[in-house]
Amino acid sequence: MPEAYRGREQAYIKHCLLEAYLEKLFLIIGLAAKQLQLKELAYVDCFAGPWGDETESLQSTSIAISLRVLASCRSALIKHGVSVKFRALYVEKDPRAFARLKQYLRERPEDGVEAEALQGDFVDLIPAITEWADRDGFVFFFIDPKAWRPVSVGTLKPLLGRADSEFLINFMYDFANRAVSMTDLKDQIEALLGEPPNVDDLDAPERERTLLRTYRKNLKALVPTQPGWPARCAYVRVLDPQKDRPKYHLVYLTTHPRGLVEFMEASEDLDIVQKRVRAATKQERRQERTGIGQLFDDADHIREDEGHVSLEHVEEYWMRALTDRPRSIGYAEFAQIIEETDWFPGDLQRALGRLMERGLVRNLDAAGKRRTKFVHLDKAERLQRVGGNK
Repeated sequence: MPEAYRGREQAYIKHCLLEAYLEKLFLIIGLAAKQLQLKELAYVDCFAGPWGDETESLQSTSIAISLRVLASCRSALIKHGVSVKFRALYVEKDPRAFARLKQYLRERPEDGVEAEALQGDFVDLIPAITEWADRDGFVFFFIDPKAWRPVSVGTLKPLLGRADSEFLINFMYDFANRAVSMTDLKDQIEALLGEPPNVDDLDAPERERTLLRTYRKNLKALVPTQPGWPARCAYVRVLDPQKDRPKYHLVYLTTHPRGLVEFMEASEDLDIVQKRVRAATKQERRQERTGIGQLFDDADHIREDEGHVSLEHVEEYWMRALTDRPRSIGYAEFAQIIEETDWFPGDLQRALGRLMERGLVRNLDAAGKRRTKFVHLDKAERLQRVGGNK
């Protein structure tokens, strides 16, 4: 982990996910821009900072990361004969941070990305942000505040109503979890989630799922859709660096099923990184307290599948979902399964592979044995349960 992230390890996880997914997203959308009739690709950072990085390069900030990704994607698309405009907007309220932001944008090398900055409160600037984004293009909104109010369902409504948009939102779970049982914060929780949640007598995991499903449901209700393209929403947990509980959740919102699958694949790739960072952070803090080092690194002994659903449970799901009548599984069907279960794509694929190995499920369109992708979503391959239900 870069030294600049010491003491803010969760920001490193967040920025790794942002960088990995943003690159996939803009390349996929860019290659389809002509077909989608999009003239530009845009990125909006609603709480840009910079924070936690006092260097001139700002390399450990979402500002530098996003501009680097946008410039790289623009160059890659040009090589494929695709010419679309790239724009970026960075919003920041704090005067000192905004001054650093403006200086960085003014002095950065020319890379073909039109970057602008707006100073002020995000909520107050939503009309101006909406106007900036109101062109024939695709916009990705990164909404990462330090408080819960800016990401409440009602507050985000004007932005959520924009077509051809995707969102990555920092859902303040730590606040929501503590506040949901407090009578005097009832109205605030209802505003955040879009409706009052019912979490009485729920254990911690089910409480977490209920709060997130309520929030996701009400976000999706405000997204404009077309027949066959419903709003879809997933999330990734970002854990406290030292405690075994979620710090916040990065909630992703789209209308494209492939986008949801790609986001969850990027999240799964990041899962092992998060585990290694947390293990190293815990070990480092322990050594600081005790003054005693360890012979072996904790990060070398983590389980990659820790925190994942058991593959036996996923196998049971597939056996219920499939029958002896062939069922096509493409991006739309796979995205729906991910939304319903909150499972990683790799776990769903691995469980399928185990069932196929035992002869319980067959892929009717697979030519030869496969090792990882047991159903190719781009081809909407047909799966069939062998000797199963009608």
